[in-house]
Amino acid sequence: MCKHGDRQASKQWRSLVAGCLLLVVSATCATIPFALQHANQGELADINASHANATAIMDTKTRERELTDAARYNQQLAGSGQPVLGDNPDPFNGDEPTYDVDYTHELDLPADGIMATVTYPRLGIDLPVRHGTTPEVLERGAGHMYGTSLPVGGTDTHTVISAHTGLADTLMFDKLHSLGGQAQMGDVFYLHTLNQTLAYKVVDIQVVAPDGFDALRIQPHRDLATLLTCTPYGVNNKRLLVTGERAHMPGQAPLPQDAPEDHTWLWVWVPIAVVWLLVIAVITIALNRRNPHTRRMRRPAHEPKPITQEIPIITLEGETSLT
Repeated sequence: MCKHGDRQASKQWRSLVAGCLLLVVSATCATIPFALQHANQGELADINASHANATAIMDTKTRERELTDAARYNQQLAGSGQPVLGDNPDPFNGDEPTYDVDYTHELDLPADGIMATVTYPRLGIDLPVRHGTTPEVLERGAGHMYGTSLPVGGTDTHTVISAHTGLADTLMFDKLHSLGGQAQMGDVFYLHTLNQTLAYKVVDIQVVAPDGFDALRIQPHRDLATLLTCTPYGVNNKRLLVTGERAHMPGQAPLPQDAPEDHTWLWVWVPIAVVWLLVIAVITIALNRRNPHTRRMRRPAHEPKPITQEIPIITLEGETSLT
């Protein structure tokens, strides 16, 4: 009977341990994608910092020449009527995008492949911006839409920066409309190009069809920048456009270091912490209740008295005593 009870207890103990392990695996699968997203977001911010350092040590005349050439390109683009918007894939080149030579040589210094960076402090967005919006570019950050103004500002310009939403392991423009964040009128985001920082105050937020490019065209006498991403979250059959108009610092817009802080991380890390605290609490309670090595052995309420028998002992003197 005792052996059978031990085997039963051991079997129950193994089942409990297996259940605890399954609970841990389930919690890991549920929370690790969100943790990875935020960890990878930090890596993109580090890339931006490295780009800023490389820009800072560039020759001053080289920086000025790059900005002047980019401004000239924007003037020519405004006069052309923007005949092409988007990557314009070439069917005779494996659907690779066809860019004009001038575009690929604009803002190509420092030679790290990054033309600018975009930050949206209140939503914790901090991404490098590269030429074009090919899948390869958008996997590594944001892309500049070909056929729109380069991100150097100026009258008659409209820069369009695009990035993904809903990637499994990286946050791009997700917080423009999800994960505890949402773009709002009056928000400020920044474009950093070489040694200049441009502030844009959000003046329009709209959802359009995937080919609704009219809203992305240059508007006379305005300096605009639009952040473009897919929506709704997980469906991605529409496009979200968050458009800002140039605002001067510090009068119309705060300096980047004075911009509202990001609190959207609370919507991710707090639930993750709560989930794991609950998992740990459940496992701890279950193990303490079922652990055969820590459970006390209960004695019966009415323990029977030990059976004794009196045995007479006769001594040599003839006296008899009982034991």
